[in-house]
Amino acid sequence: MRSKLAILALATAITAPAIAAPADGFASFWPTFAAAAAKDDTKALATMIVLGPGLGDNIATFAKAHAAYLGPEARRCLAKAKPDRQVDPEGTLSYSAYCGQVIYGFTKSGGAWKLTDLSPDD
Repeated sequence: MRSKLAILALATAITAPAIAAPADGFASFWPTFAAAAAKDDTKALATMIVLGPGLGDNIATFAKAHAAYLGPEARRCLAKAKPDRQVDPEGTLSYSAYCGQVIYGFTKSGGAWKLTDLSPDD
């Protein structure tokens, strides 16, 4: 009986249509970001964040961004989050992860995916 179930499972896996992830590179970036968040790897996280207006006027350093938006609860949430893909009317691609009252926005910057925006989750 076990071998019949194993064969059935294998046959289903082989014949099931594959769900293709968009070829935008985010699928490669996200596990790296989520793992860095889970481990609080500040060196890695610092390379995956673009400081500037998107993170708020008062966030000029990674230390401030980390303290304000990457605390233990936020990191646990980000490590488990399933980001949503969006394309705005101009065709700009982005992903958003929702944790608590904050939306973490990711866009490409310098050819690589980065955390570029923080917004309140209304």
